[in-house]
Amino acid sequence: MHIDISSISLKRLLVFLLLSFSFVVTADNLALKELGSWDSNIIKIHNSEGKIYKLDVYIADSNYKRKKGLMYIENLPINHGMLFKFDSPRVASMWMKNTQISLDILFVDENQTITKVHSKARPFNLKKIKSKNKVKWVLEMNGGLAKELNIKTGDSILFYE
Repeated sequence: MHIDISSISLKRLLVFLLLSFSFVVTADNLALKELGSWDSNIIKIHNSEGKIYKLDVYIADSNYKRKKGLMYIENLPINHGMLFKFDSPRVASMWMKNTQISLDILFVDENQTITKVHSKARPFNLKKIKSKNKVKWVLEMNGGLAKELNIKTGDSILFYE
């Protein structure tokens, strides 16, 4: 079988692919650049084995930041995450709209105790992921990291506001 592609068609295809690729790279770079301007903090997670893990988290403390979250981020360093902060405890609902990476979502009450761990949320999934109880924070980290670090319901996080 022989496919004959004219040089004009090939040039159009190459231009299309280059423009598409540059848009994706630009979108990810803009998302990362924006996150770099957000407040961040180091949190410690204490698991039931007595081990302590540190994460560098971006703080989502406004409606805009909570809506944006980790949308359009293609890679999240293993020791990074996002901490969603609410003004008062509430039943929280999260989703993965425009989120390109799998995430573990940890719901944290006002005592900084993890009340629910949702593992490996699927990228781009619009199904809501809800806390069981009222929470003050939601922590997102790379999908599978909670299992790898043996982080479970009842463990605690420590940080200072």
